[in-house]
Amino acid sequence: MKASIKAALISALLFPGLGHLVLRRGARGLLFIVPTLLAAGYLLRATLALVDTLITELNNGKLPLDPLLILERVHSSGIDNPATNGAALVCIVCWIGSVADALWLGRHR
Repeated sequence: MKASIKAALISALLFPGLGHLVLRRGARGLLFIVPTLLAAGYLLRATLALVDTLITELNNGKLPLDPLLILERVHSSGIDNPATNGAALVCIVCWIGSVADALWLGRHR
């Protein structure tokens, strides 16, 4: 298997930018790894904060154990805001970009 194909598969299936390490392009791989880690960390923090709030409301009896009401509460929480949408977009762009860049690097070596 060509190194570029292996790098693209590693970036696609494991984590964006890791395939660049196979191509010995660590600094370039960090251009994909760091933003993805920061964006994923932000999304995880926002999600865990919402889950904590929901669990507290469920335990206190403020929110009944009804899936539709919980879903309504999630939508009204404001989790779907420009910051979370931007973080999700960063993850998607870095993932697709790292695969394309790994293929491009392998072909232009």
